[in-house]
Amino acid sequence: MRAAVRIAIAFALLFLAAGPAAAFERIVRFVSDVVVARDGDLNVTETIDVEAEGQDIRHGIFRDFPTIYTPPQGARVEVAFLLEGVTRDGRAEHSQIEGIENGVRIRMGQSETQLAPGRHVYVIRYRTRRQIGFFADYDELYWNVTGAGWIFQIDMAEARITLPEGVPFRQTALYTGARGEAGKNATIVEQRPGRIVFRTTRPLPAHNGLTVAAAWPKGVVEPPTAARQREQWLEENPGLPIMAAGFLAILAYYGLVWLRVGRDPPPGTIIPLFGPPEDMSPAAARYVEQMAFDNQCFTAAIVGLGVKGRLRIVEEDAGARLESRDGGKPLTAEEQKLAAGLFVAGPALQLDQVNHEVIGAVRTELGKALAASYLGRFFANNYLWSSFGLALAALLVVAAVPLVGEIHQFPIGPIMIATGMMGLGGWFACIGALRAFGGRWLLLSGLTIQALSAAGAALALTLTNPSTANLAIAAMMLAAGALAGAGFPWLKAPSREGRKIMDRIEGFREYLSVAEADRLDSINAPKKTPELFERFLPYAIALGCQNAWAAQFAGVLAAAGVDATPSWYVGNGDWSRDPVAFSDRLGSSFASTLAASATPPGSSSGSDGGGGGFSDGGGGGGGGGGW
Repeated sequence: MRAAVRIAIAFALLFLAAGPAAAFERIVRFVSDVVVARDGDLNVTETIDVEAEGQDIRHGIFRDFPTIYTPPQGARVEVAFLLEGVTRDGRAEHSQIEGIENGVRIRMGQSETQLAPGRHVYVIRYRTRRQIGFFADYDELYWNVTGAGWIFQIDMAEARITLPEGVPFRQTALYTGARGEAGKNATIVEQRPGRIVFRTTRPLPAHNGLTVAAAWPKGVVEPPTAARQREQWLEENPGLPIMAAGFLAILAYYGLVWLRVGRDPPPGTIIPLFGPPEDMSPAAARYVEQMAFDNQCFTAAIVGLGVKGRLRIVEEDAGARLESRDGGKPLTAEEQKLAAGLFVAGPALQLDQVNHEVIGAVRTELGKALAASYLGRFFANNYLWSSFGLALAALLVVAAVPLVGEIHQFPIGPIMIATGMMGLGGWFACIGALRAFGGRWLLLSGLTIQALSAAGAALALTLTNPSTANLAIAAMMLAAGALAGAGFPWLKAPSREGRKIMDRIEGFREYLSVAEADRLDSINAPKKTPELFERFLPYAIALGCQNAWAAQFAGVLAAAGVDATPSWYVGNGDWSRDPVAFSDRLGSSFASTLAASATPPGSSSGSDGGGGGFSDGGGGGGGGGGW
């Protein structure tokens, strides 16, 4: 029985040994025949002999060919590719060209046709240009024969290079392996004047390829003229001139609009004044001076209502609140709306986010009332013009997306975020440049934001695709964002009447901020009394000089003692002992409390806190597969 089993096993082994070896899909032979034309074009014939077994190769094969390159520190380069024909087993084969990320894909075969198992020979003929390297002492073809993108093993690869005339080759090189490797599993099998043939010495595994380089004396191939190089550069990098033209158009737009509607009337002579112009309220004085409504307007208006006897500010450890008071001094139109809206739900209003709807509503109404009284009369914000400029800048940024070449390598997300931050920084910087008080900090903040944004954008590009073309496009995107952000405050302009009022407000600020006693005496300032300090304190808060105003009254309030304590304030602040700290508290911490109480919960964050070649290098290359 055992002898019979042994005999059966032996016959089985003999049968398997006598049968054909199991076939697997691979490229049996890959030959690239490259003929260099006098004008530098390459006429390439690729012969790809494949073993198809219906696994990956069911309908045919595809061949990927890169046409777009962005070399480090260089502009985008696009080489020409013209498919001239495809045959399979000596007959014309259906083929179509598809776009891929960095080039083209030639798909050979049809979905309704099933390829018969076995050997099939594909011949691809195409023409390409801009593949020759023109150096000081020689010209060279650095040719990626197969590309390292094939999913199949390549049993043998061969490259044949023929020059337009029979000159000797000066130097040669060859590389095999995966991308970046410099293996030497190939050799030169033929070399004579004007012709050289490279061939692999062992099979190339999947995702391995053959790359060769051959140099010859200058004069054999005609280099492109300077005019042709400029034409090629414009053809391959359309984004740069288009972006430059767009940015210059936006710059011209802002310049023309500024000349038409944004140029300020010349300021007059500033002299110290001892009161606000035209009995303007503190909020109105700031609104006109800033040509905008902000939280400081709201704070000054609340303190102003306290001084006029319409409310009491109470600050305790548990929080702050406003209490209604009867009587008091007459109010302006915007102050009347503010007083009416604060206490609609009761005689007291806790300054907490639970009351954000009431506080936010009266804040909004105050801004609308100020705009109704002064916007268009004393100044124009020109937001329509600024918004159109912003739309142009946004259009330019969006237009940059398809113009940056290899879009998959361009960090469009970080660049667009950085562009938005440049706009915010431009807004701050421009407001800072326009403000007389505290503008330095806004200017520095804006410039810091812009510097950090530009650095972030540069880093994002450096880590992905640091070409000069992309750097220039990103720079213009950032500049457009900064210009659009700065355009909103920059295009605001006072009327001639408003300019006169602003000069008077500035004169009033000079009086409020003068600390030297001898200078006050020289301008015949009113006598310093607790009543005078209290009357103009809301204006000092509005104009950002509350500390300087309080410093003038330190002695006067200390001498008055408890008799000078205001009836409209209850809290830890004591203006008789430290009027500067008291004034600063109202202009900073109380202002912050007021701003926070008008903000809906969850709408802000609390946690901002040397040369050499390699396999798969050079022109040509790509790879392919079956389908």
